[in-house]
Amino acid sequence: MFEIIPNWHPIFVHFTVALFSLAVGLFVVTPFMKSPLKEQWQTVARWNLWFGAGLTIITGLAGLYAYNTVAHDTPSHAAMTEHRNWAIIAITLIVSGQPSHL
Repeated sequence: MFEIIPNWHPIFVHFTVALFSLAVGLFVVTPFMKSPLKEQWQTVARWNLWFGAGLTIITGLAGLYAYNTVAHDTPSHAAMTEHRNWAIIAITLIVSGQPSHL
């Protein structure tokens, strides 16, 4: 399988997006829930937030690996460099934005 998919970044990015989207959705809906579901859904939202943060780091590392190993031409390099720069900003905001009380 490694010969078929040498670049795992596109796979990991879907987990990052899905976990954060689920966490946000649960945090939005949770205030309208009744106990005991409210506490359970808050816990699930927190778990998704933390797993999403962890996978964001893995996704970023896979992206840096892809940036340095995938063959590309000059126009593609400019696009990949911009993508990398925005990803570094996003990863920094996601990881540093984790509340300490969660």
